Amino acid sequence: MPVIIADRKGAIHLVFGRNDTVFYASSVDKGKSFSRPVPVAHLPKLVLGATRGPQIAVTDKTVLITAMNQTGNVMAYSMTRASRKWSPAIRINDQPDIAKEGFHAIAGSDGGPFYAVWLDLRGDNHNKIVGARSTDGGRTWTPNQVIYQSPDQTVCECCRVSVAAKGNHVYVMFRNSVNGSRDLYLAGSKDGGKKFLPAQKLGTGTWKLKACPMDGGGIALTEDGQPITVWRRESSLYQCRPGESEQLLGQGKNVAIAAVADHWATTWQKDGIIFIQPVNQKPIEVGKGQTPSIAFAGSVVVCTWESEKQVKVASIAL
Repeated sequence: MPVIIADRKGAIHLVFGRNDTVFYASSVDKGKSFSRPVPVAHLPKLVLGATRGPQIAVTDKTVLITAMNQTGNVMAYSMTRASRKWSPAIRINDQPDIAKEGFHAIAGSDGGPFYAVWLDLRGDNHNKIVGARSTDGGRTWTPNQVIYQSPDQTVCECCRVSVAAKGNHVYVMFRNSVNGSRDLYLAGSKDGGKKFLPAQKLGTGTWKLKACPMDGGGIALTEDGQPITVWRRESSLYQCRPGESEQLLGQGKNVAIAAVADHWATTWQKDGIIFIQPVNQKPIEVGKGQTPSIAFAGSVVVCTWESEKQVKVASIAL
């Protein structure tokens, strides 16, 4: 699964994994072309597939990539813009072999720390949401903090977790498991992830399900740091802001979102087809594949996805 992120200047940064190697590439022409992928690291038993692959975040000074191995460790690799060299691996989880499911996410913003979150088994061997922050570009990480633990012992075990940050605003979204329902919850912080407010359920409906849907949705922040979330319930996709009713987007799965200024756009897959939908526009079919990721390069929406083990890219000017 390829993942992209855009920096403040509109450059696109892309990460993907193949076999046991993590690769990085970038674009300075709004996704029309990318640099030749370079190997960042060799990580034995690299976790890939079902949105479990390497993740990427950027600030004005640093590009940060994280990846997980099958033994349950979250590894960080950082590159300063000045050096263009990748650091050795740094383990983020302060208890070894504790993140067995392989789902994690990272975020960063200019003027704020990097923040990492993942599904973690520490303490009672049940999955909970755990995070850590870095204020030095990913070279060191704070002691891990439990952000959320379900009253029914475990959160949803096989759904991706999402995180978004802007300045000191940090939001973490995950699929919970409470009273037989598998709904999305959001936890927020206004101090750069030092402390989180209690997690709140998103939307007014619920999904009663005795299984994991393996679909975690996505989150983006507006210019003033307010979250917009997208996620799936049954076969439907929704957009939702905290405290408001959900709005139907359409049918599909693996929905993702990106925002810049007052614009946002979503992408998802349905029946093996990738769609992009800028706000207030109709969905646009861009190709065949799965697990799309999306970013804004100025006023251009750039989307990447996996198709027959190849990385595909499409861009749409607003």
